[in-house]
Amino acid sequence: MNKLLLGTTALVGASLLMAGGAYAAKPKVKWGGAIEFTAGGSDQDIEKKAFGGSAGVASKQASLGYAFRTNSEIKFNASGKTDAGMKWKAEVQLETDTSVSGIQHPDGGNGDETVIDELWIRFSGSWGQIIVGNQDGVEDAYLTNDGYSAGAAGDGGTDGNWQDFIDARPTNGRLFDEPDDIVQSSDATKITYYTPRVGGFSAGVSWTPDRSAAGQAIGSDDPDVLGGQTTRSTNNFGVGVKYKGKFDKVKVQASGVVYSGDAKVETVEDPFSWAVGLGLGYGGFRAAIGYMNNGDSFQKKSNTFDNDATAWSAGLGYSQGPVHLAVSWLHSEVEIDASDDDESDVIVVGATYMLGGGAKVFADVFWLDQESGEAGDTENEGVGFLVGVGVKW
Repeated sequence: MNKLLLGTTALVGASLLMAGGAYAAKPKVKWGGAIEFTAGGSDQDIEKKAFGGSAGVASKQASLGYAFRTNSEIKFNASGKTDAGMKWKAEVQLETDTSVSGIQHPDGGNGDETVIDELWIRFSGSWGQIIVGNQDGVEDAYLTNDGYSAGAAGDGGTDGNWQDFIDARPTNGRLFDEPDDIVQSSDATKITYYTPRVGGFSAGVSWTPDRSAAGQAIGSDDPDVLGGQTTRSTNNFGVGVKYKGKFDKVKVQASGVVYSGDAKVETVEDPFSWAVGLGLGYGGFRAAIGYMNNGDSFQKKSNTFDNDATAWSAGLGYSQGPVHLAVSWLHSEVEIDASDDDESDVIVVGATYMLGGGAKVFADVFWLDQESGEAGDTENEGVGFLVGVGVKW
């Protein structure tokens, strides 16, 4: 009986979909992309330490002191409207860079990389919007930090790619090298709902069954299968509230987000992070400040101290016509015992000139200072730069 009922339901559902398709307007299909080439380098205290890519891998090899990099993406999207008037949009984002894995891992890597970054479907109406698939959750989408003030200036302020040109995490891998380094679900497969904006306020919630699953139906809870990785979790939820408004000539954006989950490995703490931020705009000026807290997410339960990881970010930007300028600051701390912290500070000054027709040139100058709370641990300080050109279509 159950099989008959399921089969009948499937046939009815399929017939309804087919019937609707006869009247629905034909979907619109578009594609676009972007390519950037960047050259940069740094003078840092840690000599002959490589940089770029994964900090933990890159630091195992010697550095030239400078490097070239590319960043490219292709997007395909389609949009339409159902007979009932509900709008939908689908998008596939491809990261199409040449991989450096063959260089970083001499024993592996094929030298080429084409990866689906995001893949999602969005349904929207007067009731809000629902997004299903592989896309950042509310806990990332609703962040307000120095990325708000940096805008199009340089390579994105402290949220840009400055860390690809210096050894950014020699002291502690939990230090923030980007303001959005909060523990989150990233592009793992999820369902997200956003409310309509009412009086300037909107809210959202994301549900991610498995933080490590991007497209898979199920992951593994077996620590042995995880290969020792302790940063995986299930039953992940992100919640956020955002306000956007304008008072006379001053634009205001404020937001708060919370993220939580259940760690797969029983010996580590469950992930829990939160962040708040405020952004202001007046004329061509923008200013922002944000606070991010990862707590003791995924740290050993046996630790006798808090082991919290926190960060502050702030920035000031200015845009006038094709010119975009900004200065950004990011400070991060990680408690390593009851009385000592590892600390990191980075300042990025960036500029962009829009050439028109989708082309731009940009540049950053950055300064990094990382200090360890324990004598003898690796520390680093350095200054660096990057210059680049990009096109978008």
